[in-house]
Amino acid sequence: MWELEKAILITNNDRVYEKYKDQMQVILLEGYEDVLIKARDMVYDKHILLTHPQASSLKPNQTPYRSVVVYPKGEEDNMKDIMLIDKCIQVYREWQEIAPSPEHYQDKVANDFKTIDLSVIDNIIPRIS
Repeated sequence: MWELEKAILITNNDRVYEKYKDQMQVILLEGYEDVLIKARDMVYDKHILLTHPQASSLKPNQTPYRSVVVYPKGEEDNMKDIMLIDKCIQVYREWQEIAPSPEHYQDKVANDFKTIDLSVIDNIIPRIS
């Protein structure tokens, strides 16, 4: 099993940040793509993905919020995670070319997207510790 204190939560969702900042290391970033790139950098630097970078049924251009949990891999091979995060970034960029995400959402809509992202993380955290 994993130790929650060693896990790193990368997010651009302030609600996720506020809820988990005292339980584990949380990195709060600006945008969805920033989260994917930071997760990629950490996977390249000997971390594994504990959550799928595109969890939920929403397409990457439908939600402005994303949270990803990574964990130091030790000696474990993480080539599958490297390939996965690279593919997720590619898919995100392709969707942005097809139908870019709106720059701003109404507060209620943005809050709904934050809630969806938070619920995905809420379901994962108990399985980590």
